Amino acid sequence: MTEGGSGQPPDVSTVIVSYNTREVLAGCLEAVRTASEGLANEVFVVDNASVDGSARMVAEQFPEVTLIANRRNVGFGRANNLAFLQARGRYVLLLNPDTAPRPDALRELIRFGDAHPTAGVVGARLEYADGSLQHSAFRFPDLRQALFGFFDWVPLDSRINGRYEAGWYERSFRAEHLLGACLLVRREALEHVGPFDPRYFMYFEETDLCARLRRAGWDRLYTPTARVMHLGATSTAASRERMSVEFHRSQAYFYRKHYGLAGYLALKAIVWPGVGYRLARSIRAYLRGRIDGRLLRERLGGYWRILWF
Repeated sequence: MTEGGSGQPPDVSTVIVSYNTREVLAGCLEAVRTASEGLANEVFVVDNASVDGSARMVAEQFPEVTLIANRRNVGFGRANNLAFLQARGRYVLLLNPDTAPRPDALRELIRFGDAHPTAGVVGARLEYADGSLQHSAFRFPDLRQALFGFFDWVPLDSRINGRYEAGWYERSFRAEHLLGACLLVRREALEHVGPFDPRYFMYFEETDLCARLRRAGWDRLYTPTARVMHLGATSTAASRERMSVEFHRSQAYFYRKHYGLAGYLALKAIVWPGVGYRLARSIRAYLRGRIDGRLLRERLGGYWRILWF
């Protein structure tokens, strides 16, 4: 990880936000070290008040990394924005701590970005640990996706559920929005539309950014030549019920912001029966002994909150 010389800005500023992800974060930073060979890459880790020693590990094992240690969890978007204020790269690379870029991934992302000057963001090919494809490009949220989020009527990776077909990922294409687990953002585009909206605590930040980029005339492109392993949901799995609440909070805000009152009310017309369906399933699971009373009470509190976002 080297910086640009002769007063030139670095090729890229890599920003990783961590929350209790010490083990996978170490692996991510090692992978970034390898993938940065031949590049001027300044790396930032923004730690959101982890209690697992993540910040100490970064300071001790990766002294070349700029560590921003927050005293409280400020959320994903705000944490990234803190690093954006210091970043000097021609590009800003957003990376989740549970990712591992392949050795040439960063060079491929930058090469593709340089070859497509209208690209505000470039997304990589995300793969699970076994090398299988992980969907990383999506249609913008719509009411069908909101409906299928509650009712399991179609497969999660279905085209009707906002996914692009798997065959598309074998070539580059223009996507509506891209997953923020690995996202290369052009500095000019970021300065044009502004950083993440801090009102999103978790989820929909990159969707909102891509929507603003589209309105401003920037492309959102995917390339298969940059490959990145992504484990997924590492920092949220331990608080699944809370994260479900945060998802619906962000979803409601996104609809109000981008689709207006009519779109928001249409969303709520799906949310209310959807919550009723989830409530019925949870009560049935409790009566059958599949979940305990504590989890049922946690879910009931979450459902109540979701109704009123």
